Amino acid sequence: MRTPILATWAVATGAMLATPVAAQAAPAITLDALVETVVANNPERQYYQRQIETAGVQREAAGRWADPEAVVEFGQRRAQDPTSGAVTGEGMTYAVSVVQPIEFGGRIALRRAIADGQVALARIGLQQFDATLAARARSLGYGLFAADQKAAAAREVAARMRTLARVIVARDPAGPSPQLEAASLQGSAISAERSAAMADADANSILYELNQLRGAPFAARLRIVRPDMSLPALPPGQTLAANASANNFELKALRAQFEQQGLRVDLARKSRLPVVGVGPYYDRARSDIRETNVGVRLSTSIPLWNRQAGDVAIEQGKQAQANATLVNAERRIAREVFDQAAQYDAKRDALTRWDDNPPQRFAQAAADADRNYRLGAIPLTTYTQIQQSYVEAVNAVLDTRREALEALAQLRALNGGTPLSR
Repeated sequence: MRTPILATWAVATGAMLATPVAAQAAPAITLDALVETVVANNPERQYYQRQIETAGVQREAAGRWADPEAVVEFGQRRAQDPTSGAVTGEGMTYAVSVVQPIEFGGRIALRRAIADGQVALARIGLQQFDATLAARARSLGYGLFAADQKAAAAREVAARMRTLARVIVARDPAGPSPQLEAASLQGSAISAERSAAMADADANSILYELNQLRGAPFAARLRIVRPDMSLPALPPGQTLAANASANNFELKALRAQFEQQGLRVDLARKSRLPVVGVGPYYDRARSDIRETNVGVRLSTSIPLWNRQAGDVAIEQGKQAQANATLVNAERRIAREVFDQAAQYDAKRDALTRWDDNPPQRFAQAAADADRNYRLGAIPLTTYTQIQQSYVEAVNAVLDTRREALEALAQLRALNGGTPLSR
C-alpha cells in the first residue's frame, strides 16, 4: 500500500505547484514602479496638463491692452451762406479714426494677477490628481498582491485536502469511516477552492482597473513583487492636522480661489474708472472747396449712474461664499485626518499584537497537521480546523494590512502627497 500513497502524493504536489508557476509567468513589478507607470501613462492626466497650457495662454492675453477701435463715417456735406442763403459748397464727406482704449487704476495688473492665480490653480489640480492617482495605484497594487496570496493559500489547503481524501480511500477502502472522512475533506476542499476563486475574481477586478489607469490592454497580466510591509508610527494628531492644513491640495486651491475673488472685487470697484480712448482721426470733405481735417480724438465714459455697484456686490457675495467654503473645508480635512489616523493606528496596533509573520507560522502548522494526521496523531477535526485557520489567518493579516496601508495612503494624499514625518 505504500507505493499508491506516494504516487498519489506526488501527483497532488504537482497540482499544487502548477498555479504558482503559472502566476510567476506574468511580469513582476514593484509597487513604486507601478505607481510611476500609472502616473506617467494615465490618459486623463493629459487633461490637467492641457489646463495648465490654457491658463498660461489666458495669462498672456490678460496682460495685453484692449484692441484698438476703428471708426469710419460717411455723409453728405452742404455749406450755405447765412446772409444770402446761397449754397457755397456741396459734396460727399467721410472721416476715419483709430482709437486705442487705455485703462487706468491698475485694471490690467489685476486681470494679470487673476490669470496668474488660474495658472497656480491648474498646477495644483495636476499635483492633486497625481497624488490621488498614486495613492489609488498603490492601494490597488497591494490589493492585487494580497489577492494572489489569498488564492495561493486557499489552493494549497484545497489540494492538500483532496490529496489526503484520496489517500484515505486508497489506504483503507473498507467501512464507512474512511468514506465519511474523505467526504468531509472534499467538502472542506470545496470551501477552500471557493475562497481561491473569490480571490481570483478580486485580483481580476483590480488588474482591470490598474490596466485602465496605466493605459494598458485589459488582458495584460501583472504580478506585484512582495512590497514593503513596514508600518511607520504617525506623528500626533495635531501635527498631522497642521501639516495637512499647510500642504493639502484642496485647501491650497480654495485659498488661491479666495485670493482671486478678492482681486475680482477690486477689479469690479476699479471698473467705475472711465476708459479713455485716444487716437488720430482724418476728416475729408469733397465739394467745390476741398476741406481736410486731421487731429487727435479723445473719448471716455462718464460714470454718472454707478451701474458697477451691482457687480461689486455680486463679487463680494462670491468672496463671502469662498471664505465659508474654505472654513468648512479646513474643518472637514482636519476631521478626515483624525479619522484616517485613528483607522491606521487601530490596524497597526492589531498587527503589532500578532506574532511576526503569522501566515508563515500557520502555514507550517498546517503542514505539520497534515503530516501528523497521516501518522494518526491527531483527529480529523483538529486537522480541518488547522487548515481553515491557516486560510483565515492569511486573509485576516492581509486584509488588516491592506486597510492600514489604505489609511496611510489617504493620510499622505491629505498631506499633499508628502511623506508623514514625526
